Amino acid sequence: MDIREGIKLKDHTTFHIGGPADFFVQVDSTEALQATVRTAHTKKLPLTIIGGGSNMLVADEGICGLVIKMCIQGIAYTAISEYEVMVCAGAGVILDDLVRDTVEKGYWGLENLSAIPGTVGATPLQNVGAYGVEVASKIMEVEAYDTEQETMRVFTNVECAFGYRASFFKTDAGKKYIITQVSFRLTKIPAPHVQYADLRRVFSDAHPTQKEIRDTVIEIRSKKFPDWHSVGTAGSFFKNPFVSKEKFANIKLHYPELPGYEHIDGTIKIPLGWVLDKIVRMRGVRQGRVGSYEGQALVIVNYGGATARDVDIFASSIEEKVSHILGVTIEREVRMYV
Repeated sequence: MDIREGIKLKDHTTFHIGGPADFFVQVDSTEALQATVRTAHTKKLPLTIIGGGSNMLVADEGICGLVIKMCIQGIAYTAISEYEVMVCAGAGVILDDLVRDTVEKGYWGLENLSAIPGTVGATPLQNVGAYGVEVASKIMEVEAYDTEQETMRVFTNVECAFGYRASFFKTDAGKKYIITQVSFRLTKIPAPHVQYADLRRVFSDAHPTQKEIRDTVIEIRSKKFPDWHSVGTAGSFFKNPFVSKEKFANIKLHYPELPGYEHIDGTIKIPLGWVLDKIVRMRGVRQGRVGSYEGQALVIVNYGGATARDVDIFASSIEEKVSHILGVTIEREVRMYV
């Protein structure tokens, strides 16, 4: 184990924000993870787990205790049937590397998740989704380490208790688990998911190939999201809110063009990006070193030198405006360490 002190976390997050970790270590195997956790227990150090750092805002003061960066690699394919395959990927595998590999091999299921920054290990935690596909619909199993019992456990899809940008691993009971590997069920049978508006406009009644879907998603995302290598961002900062049908109907009286999508539980999902753009008029608004991205109002960016406090204040102002104008409370999708 190479446990280091005072590593600046801004160098390990796509927001490029964050103070030092008391202690920091990268682990590339389950054995190294187990040994690291035991060391943390012995020294009574709280644990924080990160992957690609693409969905987090770290305090300017940093994080106390031991920060573990998951770097477990490996992609393996196993046939389930003549038409289905299981792909197992280590928690540290870059998600887009996995997506690209599955597309090149002709296995359908993950192509809509192209160009999402971050690692495979974070996908079950957040139930990552984009362009009409959530990982909950593809995950077979999740392997995780129980930091209290110091044992490995495999969770079935049902046991993961997936919800909208949520899972068992985000609950109090699930926080003791560190995800080490994720297994996905994919198919060789062409199964394009192009119902999402942005894709439907491109493909209409066509039957696109996997590569066409992947290339289109990458192109769309390049226009909506900044390149995090040059501009600090954590992607979509807020979750889309869900409201009752009655609440939605009332809002529509004032904003008749507002889109809404009925959820399985009868509530209506409101596309917050549309609200922030068309109603709140936040797209491209800048406040000092932070602002809403000009290509997508749902994205908050660090233009350089921004602090966690700068972002928090700016995000709070957006929350207040949405609450005042629509009477709707919005939640942050980005995990806060402030």
